[in-house]
Formats: sequence, C-alpha cells, structure tokens
Amino acid sequence: MHYQKSISLIIVISPILFIIINTFFNDDIVNPFSYLISSTGFVSLSLLLTVIFIPIFDAVKQLLNRRILGLSAFFYTSIHLLIYIVDNNIYFKYLISDILSLLYIQIGYVAFLLFLPLVFTSTAAAMAILKVNWFKIHRLIYFIIALSFIHYYLTIKADYFIFTFYLILSLLILLLKKKVSRYE
Repeated sequence: MHYQKSISLIIVISPILFIIINTFFNDDIVNPFSYLISSTGFVSLSLLLTVIFIPIFDAVKQLLNRRILGLSAFFYTSIHLLIYIVDNNIYFKYLISDILSLLYIQIGYVAFLLFLPLVFTSTAAAMAILKVNWFKIHRLIYFIIALSFIHYYLTIKADYFIFTFYLILSLLILLLKKKVSRYE
C-alpha cells in the first residue's frame, strides 16, 4: 500500500504547487489574496468530495488514502482561513465584525470548527478507542460539505457555473453511495 500514500500525496501536493506557481507567474491575477482564498477553497471542497467518493469503488479504495486526503482537505481549509485573516491585516476587530455580520463568514467558521473533531480523531488509536462513535463523528463530513456549499454559494457574485458543477458532482457521488450501500 506504499503506492497508495504516494498517489494520495501527489494528489494533495499538486494543487498547492499549481496555486503558488500561478500566483507568481500569471499576470491575469489582479488580486492574489482573492485568488489564493478561492483556490484553496476549491481544493478543499474537491478533496472533501474525493473522500466521500473513495468508498464507492474498490479500485479507488486501493489507490487513494482517505486519511491523507481528509487531513489535506483540513490543511487547505486552514490555509483558506489563514489567507482570509492575513488579507484582512490580522485586524481582529474587523474579523469579529465579519463573524457577527456576514452569514457566509459565519457558515465558513462553523464548517471549520466542525472539521476539528475529524482531525483530532483521525488516528488509528482514536478509531480503536471510539469504535462505533468514530463513524458517527466522521459523518460530520457530510454536514461540513453542505456548509461548504452554502459558504461558497453566498460568496458568488456572478458566475454560478463552477458552483453548479461541484453541486451536481456531489449529488452524483451521494446517489452512487446510496446505490452502493443498498447492495452491501
């Protein structure tokens, strides 16, 4: 299963390399902070969808490591939040004002906080200790994905194409999961 970790690491490292290179060498990016915030959000959502997609097909289970992808989704979410904080000059009065007044920020923070139990229970030891409760805790991923979609939707100013693509993709994954679980 060494190749499983290698493939998973390639999948999670590639976007950050692309984002960094694109940030420095793409003259079409007018606001690098905005680009970094949206890009890390897209990658995080993509990884979350991949995590729920993996169990559907045995071949995919053999290729990808869900733990690595899930923790990487949290990494990208943390970077997403950190860049937002830095973009606001780490000015806590403004950040608190955003939390109190902007729904999409509130939803983003809630999704981030719900991610924490998944991260802290992502070890084999936590799985052994929590047993059935581990599965209950890790079902939070569906709520995190739903909140991420709401967060994303509320930030859209004009073009809904990518949002619609992600939404259709996630619905297809959920339908496939439901169909596969019926046959197990």
